[in-house]
Amino acid sequence: MSRRAPPQWVRHRRRGFAEFLFHLHALRVLVRPLGSLALVWLVGAVLHHAFGAAPGAPDSGWSDAFFVSYNLLFMEHLTDLPAHPVGQAVQYIQPLFGIFLLAEGLVKLGITVFRKEDNQERWMSILASTTSGHIILCGLGNVGFRVLEELAAMGHQVFVVELDDSCPSLDRARELGAEVLIGDARAENTLRSLNVHDARALIVATDDDLANLEIAMDARETDSEIPIVLRLFDQRLARKVQSSLGIQVSFSTSKLAAPLLAGAALDTAVVGAHRVGDQVLVVMDLEVAGLAGMKLSELAGTHGLTTIAVMRDGAWNTRPAIATKLAIGDRVQLLAASDRLDEVRALNAV
Repeated sequence: MSRRAPPQWVRHRRRGFAEFLFHLHALRVLVRPLGSLALVWLVGAVLHHAFGAAPGAPDSGWSDAFFVSYNLLFMEHLTDLPAHPVGQAVQYIQPLFGIFLLAEGLVKLGITVFRKEDNQERWMSILASTTSGHIILCGLGNVGFRVLEELAAMGHQVFVVELDDSCPSLDRARELGAEVLIGDARAENTLRSLNVHDARALIVATDDDLANLEIAMDARETDSEIPIVLRLFDQRLARKVQSSLGIQVSFSTSKLAAPLLAGAALDTAVVGAHRVGDQVLVVMDLEVAGLAGMKLSELAGTHGLTTIAVMRDGAWNTRPAIATKLAIGDRVQLLAASDRLDEVRALNAV
């Protein structure tokens, strides 16, 4: 089973199909009003058959009774006022029932179709069932929202589960194109309703370690193969979870942040950090000075520095050719070991 995200045109077609299915589901709200309307039609026909004869006229047949009752539902009076008081009451009361039940059905249908937020669980379930290769993100706090921004920028379809309906990031998340479900990701059917079996990955990023762990374990029980990225504050717990629960990636936020904070404290040019074993690698963002005239191949071969990107004329190039020669006015991002900060600075000095 492929979990790759489908092309954009496929996503649009699947969403259109989901809209169609949702509209079919919305028609279910008409069952009760239409059933009640049919009952009123039947009762009206019976009463008109028994009491609907006009003064001096013979009793109505069943065919005429059903036809008159049908028209009364839409406030059409086709016969004279019956002689019997019950027949007269039917003429006045039945149209009111018809108007009320028709209005009720139309209002319910309109609310269901045009206000998906009032039926979000059903809408999200239908939409997710027609989707594959999507990413499920649990938690829309500071970390969760930043993750969503990155995923949206990369063009991924994201389904967000957020417990707090007053979360300040909800509107912004919808603007980024995310499908947002207000609910508890720990609930039994939440992940299943978001089609976790066909999802590309699950990211659990709430502020509660125990909640994150519970969500991850439930997801692993539901789908033993889905990649899970788990946010944990406790570094020791993160290591145990990664080794014992079969979760492919388990990050402690403090562990991730520590190298970057330490590197930034040592040099303000540090904009990123990554730990490989016991070695911390940092990304330095430098305005080219002493490096001017040097080729990227020379930076790599002679100085052991990996070029991440070069900015020239206001635009970043993340795949610069190794023959590119740096010039005054360029900016360059270099990957280096954290113990070489002073060496790189000296290399760029004039």
